[in-house]
Amino acid sequence: MSFEIELLNLSLINKENVDYDMIIFYMNYPEKIDIDTSREIMLFLTTLIKGGAKKIIVDMKKVTLIDSAGISTLISATKQIRKNNGDLVLSHVNDSIQNILDIIKIEKFIKIFHTGSDAVQYFRYIQT
Repeated sequence: MSFEIELLNLSLINKENVDYDMIIFYMNYPEKIDIDTSREIMLFLTTLIKGGAKKIIVDMKKVTLIDSAGISTLISATKQIRKNNGDLVLSHVNDSIQNILDIIKIEKFIKIFHTGSDAVQYFRYIQT
C-alpha cells in the first residue's frame, strides 16, 4: 500500500529543531479503508504521531469504502494524537461515506471539513 502525504508548514521561519505545532501532515487516504488496509494505515499514523506530529488532515476524497475496522482506525489515531495535545481531522468526505459516519455520530468526536483548505484554516488558528 502506498500513502500520499504532504507537509504544510504554517511558519516561514526555518529552525534547526522541528516545531510540530507549525507543521500539518496532509494525508490522502486510499480508496478502501477496511480490515485489509486498516493495520497498515494505523501503523503509518502511529509512526507519525509517535514521531511528534500534532496536526493531521486525512483527505478522504478517494475513499469509496470504509468498514468498522477503518472507522476504528480513525478513532484510535484521533485518541492517540489527542493524548499528545494534537488533533486529527477529516476533509473531502463523499456523501456515501458521510452517511456511514453520520450513523455513528463520528462528528461529535472527529471534526469533518468540506475542503482541505477549511481544515488547514482550522489548524492555522488553534494551538495544540
